[in-house]
Amino acid sequence: MPGRDEIVRSLTGAWHLFLDRSDAMRFFDLSVDGFWRSFGEILLILPAYILVVLSDRAQIVTDPLFSEGFDASSFLANRGLLLVLNWVALPILLALVAQPLGVSRTYASYVVARNWCAVLTVAPFGLIALLYLAGLLSNEIASIISLAIIVVVIRFDYLIARRALGADVGLAVAVVLADLAIGLAIAGVIDTILPYGAPVP
Repeated sequence: MPGRDEIVRSLTGAWHLFLDRSDAMRFFDLSVDGFWRSFGEILLILPAYILVVLSDRAQIVTDPLFSEGFDASSFLANRGLLLVLNWVALPILLALVAQPLGVSRTYASYVVARNWCAVLTVAPFGLIALLYLAGLLSNEIASIISLAIIVVVIRFDYLIARRALGADVGLAVAVVLADLAIGLAIAGVIDTILPYGAPVP
């Protein structure tokens, strides 16, 4: 797990990336040790992610179109596996094609930046989930705000690919789309192997 100084410095870099500042990458530890430590940042996103999971659960169990056969254990296992696989899938797949794409030299920098930037991308969803669970946001309003945040996150992912990976516009767009497609595919497979209920027919 990264230390306090590295956390502060790296999150500063993530914020600079969000603002598309040219000095953003200098805040990250791009060494081999820094690369592997960046994966420990998953612990920092857990609080927000747990709120999102609890919010999803609350919406599911109150949905009249959902069956009463909701399995809480399967749901939690589903969401836990989803987090882990989404965390490692793109880095693994990108590593396999980094050389053909010509990004071998910047691959590690991209992974480090992507991992740290996840704190900024997950936090707003955690806040929305908290407000929903507290009864301060309706399901409809929470969904609308979440959709708007997704658009911002997609732009952020594009900036990460441009700055950290050193990708041109076409490759940056391709990386973002691949990340989205991989996430959807993983969710579909996990829902198949770890179903937690079924909609009312």
